[in-house]
Amino acid sequence: MNDDLVFVKEKHTHMTLALNSDTRDLHHRLLCLDAAAPLITPQRLPKRLKEMQNGGIDAVLATVASIEDCQFAVERLGRWLVLERSQQVPFRLARTVAGIREAKQEKQLAVILHFQGTSPLESGLHLLDVYYTLGVRVIQLTYNMRNLSGDGCLESANTGLSRFGRQVIRRMVELGVVIDLAHSGIRTSLEAIEEAGGPVIVSHANARALCDSPRNLTDEQIRAVAASGGVIGLCAFPAFVSLQAKPTLDLLLQHAEYLSELVGPEHVGLGFDFAEEDEDDYEYYGYDERFYPRPPWVWPTNIRGFTEVPNLTAGLVARGFTEPQIAGILGKNFLRVFQSIWEA
Repeated sequence: MNDDLVFVKEKHTHMTLALNSDTRDLHHRLLCLDAAAPLITPQRLPKRLKEMQNGGIDAVLATVASIEDCQFAVERLGRWLVLERSQQVPFRLARTVAGIREAKQEKQLAVILHFQGTSPLESGLHLLDVYYTLGVRVIQLTYNMRNLSGDGCLESANTGLSRFGRQVIRRMVELGVVIDLAHSGIRTSLEAIEEAGGPVIVSHANARALCDSPRNLTDEQIRAVAASGGVIGLCAFPAFVSLQAKPTLDLLLQHAEYLSELVGPEHVGLGFDFAEEDEDDYEYYGYDERFYPRPPWVWPTNIRGFTEVPNLTAGLVARGFTEPQIAGILGKNFLRVFQSIWEA
């Protein structure tokens, strides 16, 4: 497979890619799933679809809500349902793995509805059943800070899950909703894995050993997610790839290698987290300047958006990953977890 790519490494931090037709064909043939797609909303999907098609993106976890309340979440879910019913855009809301695969066959984008936090539950455990009925299939416990479920990764107290959080996890397991531990504190994530008793995911994060950010995962967390049978999505957000001012795809690929060597490539996926947030968004989400630089954000060279995702496949080829391993990282690993939870 190395014949599919001509590449030059410079000082082990930069990589110049020449993507030929064989590697591009490989990328587009394999199912590619982005497990963190906050850019994809009902309003933005029509104008984003072409670049996702060019980048070979077949499925996304679309962020419905994170720190918002029930009213916001239900309104956004309603917009998704109306857009699907209109049939004006070639996509489908996917509630099963079969639905994701069928969407690729029919050249449609599969959209999996995703909460980046349990704030939309407010204090109502019963709302999990409502959201499940409306199609939500993946829910992240926290978004950086403490909520009713537990501590986020930016909480210095690191006090773990709340009683409510444990109830949320148990009900998610019963319903067949995937537990996402991105943005969760160390103790919260480890306690959640123990409480869940089965596979969990981290939709978008990297290795803290390579980039020392609290949004990235310690080796203990990585091993615990893998031991559960779960998957970690490589995140292209620049401050989580490297503390360097101008990160590169090559540095993101180093995270892929690190995770693969630590726990195996079957526990690695993609969660790019491409975003276009401004100063108002920055204040709204309460980002901490120690860990989130103020926008505009400069995305890593060669992986600056959906259209450059084939470069990641080329980079995996160049680093000696086999085709089955690449297929797993691009999407099959997440599908394995979804299948085990959604169709248990």
